[in-house]
Amino acid sequence: MQQTPVITRHPLNTGVLELRTIAAPKDGELFRIAERINPKRSFLFVSTVLGRHIPVRPRDHFDAVNAIVDQIPDALLGGPLLVMGYAETAVGIGAAAARRIRERRPEADLLYLSTTRHPVASREWVSFSEGHSHATAHHVMAPTSCELLSGPARTLVLVDDETTTGNTFAALFKAVHDGGVDVKRVLLLTLTDWSNGRASQAIAVLCPGIPVDAFSLVRGEWRWEQDAKATLPAVPIWAGEATLPAWVPNPYPVPNPLFHAPRLGLQMEPIVEPMRPLIPTALPTVAAGDSVLVIGTGEHVWGPMLLAERLEQEGADVTFVATTRSPILNGEVIRHKVTFPDHYRIGVPMYLHNVPERPCARVIIMTETGDDGICPTLRAYLGRGHIINGAGQVTEFET
Repeated sequence: MQQTPVITRHPLNTGVLELRTIAAPKDGELFRIAERINPKRSFLFVSTVLGRHIPVRPRDHFDAVNAIVDQIPDALLGGPLLVMGYAETAVGIGAAAARRIRERRPEADLLYLSTTRHPVASREWVSFSEGHSHATAHHVMAPTSCELLSGPARTLVLVDDETTTGNTFAALFKAVHDGGVDVKRVLLLTLTDWSNGRASQAIAVLCPGIPVDAFSLVRGEWRWEQDAKATLPAVPIWAGEATLPAWVPNPYPVPNPLFHAPRLGLQMEPIVEPMRPLIPTALPTVAAGDSVLVIGTGEHVWGPMLLAERLEQEGADVTFVATTRSPILNGEVIRHKVTFPDHYRIGVPMYLHNVPERPCARVIIMTETGDDGICPTLRAYLGRGHIINGAGQVTEFET
């Protein structure tokens, strides 16, 4: 780990971001700086291992998340554990962190629960707002298994891709604490932590006496110099008309791990089946060495990442990326971008980043909606591939 602070400056259209990196791995690039189309915050830390804006190999994704979890001393991983990730960006890494904790503590009571922008009727538990985001409202559903929300002392593990102020961590902690969870310890897990201790302090101020520990791959602090003459961009809106009603999440869990929504809770039980049954039987065989691009959609990223991991383990050359609601300017970091109506039909624009039009790799796109969640614009951009919908059905498309 680096000991001498490294200072870098990143000029953007609306100002300059200065980073003072205190600790980071010596090998490998974990993030790049891009420009958000958002007047609240102009910069964005684009992770190279997250799989949201830049395609990533599954093994690199899991190696990065495991490296965060493996920093945690055994003494801090006593159960029960409630692990939570943020929609939409950290749904997947939250689940990956929960899986690694399960591997280290197979005997512990553990529940993974993500926030969501798609609440389930009659299952609303708590909610909070994320001030700087393009989509501020977060909802938390009462999980299918509610035992871990009451009872003895517990550890709350909050997972996000990055933190700059700690405000989002504090908001979720307060919502969960006010919702009745008897939190006795908090662990904060991030790929990059630019809060310089403020994230831990924000929670300590809300509930003095609760120990808070933070773990990340990169640590440092940031300073934003706003250009007073710059015109701040407006958040994009979708101008198209909805032709179908909004998709409604299924309130019941789906037995296959590829399709169980983390918004209703996952207990991360070890998967004991052989690899092949996790791959839909209707999906044409992927041979060793085949180039494959697996695309997740919005919050539906954990199942697609599991599929990508399985295909990689069977010898395919796999990369993974997910569509997103994050509006980002094209540039050195975002080389390709296609905009289309959201998969859930709620009337917001969505994006697929850093995938060229009609990619050479074999495309497998997964959605928790029906096939209509993959709109004609996205199909035409990708050219051809297979869709695995929320019911596990596989269809081929070609445009």
